[in-house]
Amino acid sequence: MKFIYFLAASMLIFVSCEKEETTDNTPSFSWKIDGDDFTDNSPVIGVNSSDVLTIDASDNSVDIRLIIYNFSSLSDVSEISLNNLTDKAYVTQNGVDYTDTQNGNLIFSEIVDSKLSGSFNFTCRELENFQSVTVTDGIFFNITY
Repeated sequence: MKFIYFLAASMLIFVSCEKEETTDNTPSFSWKIDGDDFTDNSPVIGVNSSDVLTIDASDNSVDIRLIIYNFSSLSDVSEISLNNLTDKAYVTQNGVDYTDTQNGNLIFSEIVDSKLSGSFNFTCRELENFQSVTVTDGIFFNITY
């Protein structure tokens, strides 16, 4: 009988122990174009003296540039429309520059300790034949500026 009590007490201890959660803080930057996945885990990020944030990401076949003005005025959960006169998003794919941003959004989910996390999507077109490219499922996490 003592064995049963000991066994029950042991099981209670193991069941009540909390599982330790691990957090992956590895910086990442990814997006999709036409269902194809692209990733750059070390994008180039900077804020210039005019308070313009630029994020340049490349996976060697597709380049993306995000340009955000008045960066210091932004905070967590800031949503930026990418089809205004200043804030833009560009793509270079197969040697073609898609520089005319048609629509899209960028959301900063976290801006803390010189690190950024958020999401983005946009459509832009090239200005010779007006062909467009759409970027979807853009996500960046823990990237340093």
